[in-house]
Formats: sequence, C-alpha cells, structure tokens
Amino acid sequence: MVSDTVLVGLLTFLGTALATAAGLWQWRRAQARDARADFRARRVTALTEVWEALSALEEEQRTTLTGPDSGGAAGSDRLTRVNLLLLRRSPFLLADEQEWALAFARHVAEIDTLIRAELAAGRPGEEWWASTRAQPAASHVAATAAERLARLRVTLGGRYAAVVRGEID
Repeated sequence: MVSDTVLVGLLTFLGTALATAAGLWQWRRAQARDARADFRARRVTALTEVWEALSALEEEQRTTLTGPDSGGAAGSDRLTRVNLLLLRRSPFLLADEQEWALAFARHVAEIDTLIRAELAAGRPGEEWWASTRAQPAASHVAATAAERLARLRVTLGGRYAAVVRGEID
C-alpha cells in the first residue's frame, strides 16, 4: 500500500506544519501583548499629561485671581493648549475621560469669567461677605460650577489613579 518512506515524509511534513503554526500563533500573541503594553503605556502618558495640564490650568486661574495682577485676563492661551492636548491625546482617552476633561476646563473658564466680571463691576474689597447679606450677582452660578469642578476633579483623578495603578485599561 503506502511505503514507509512516504509515510515518514507525510508525518514529517505534518509535524513541521504543526510546529510552524504553533510558532506563528505564539509570535502573533507576543506581538499583540507588546502592542497592548505599548498602548497602555501611551494611555498612561496621555492621562498624565491631561491631568497635569488641567491642574496647571486650575492653579493658574486661582493664582492670577489672587495675585498682584488679578485684574488681567484669564489664561486663555493655557486653555487653548489644554484643548489642543485633548485633541492630540484623544486616541488614548476614553470618551468619558475626554468629556470630563473638557467639562473641567470649561468650568475653570466659567468660574474665572464670573469672578473677573464681579471684580470688574467694582465689588467691594475682600471682606464684602462680612458686611452685607447681598450676594454677588453670579455667586450661585459660580458655586454650581465650582461644585461640578470638584466632582470632576474627583472623578477624573480617580480614573487617572486607577489607570496608573493598572486596575483598569
């Protein structure tokens, strides 16, 4: 029927084909693992950059309002840089993270605008709240924006920490 030589050749071919297929499968798995690790590292870097940019934006807003040049304009160039950073890093951010970051920047700008409008309107000095029951016109809007900003800081900060710790991808 079938000679021993043909049978040995056929078995050798099948063994070689199986070994090659197993090697290819392992190589593809290693490539996918490396790609996932690279993507995760880039995602952590992107979240770090976004978190630091948002923190710097908020810090600048707070210090320019209380500093010696508190009458100046808000850090619109920093807000623009934050928005451009979000565009550049969007492939590595989830949709909710992008939404949170944009809302964070929007609330910082809103609070800055409201406070500067109050200052420009000639509100009394720093102790205005101790001598009158009248609230500034936009205090409820600023308070709402500040409360949302605090919630966004906790939410985005929690996500950032979880990604850095490796708890979520």
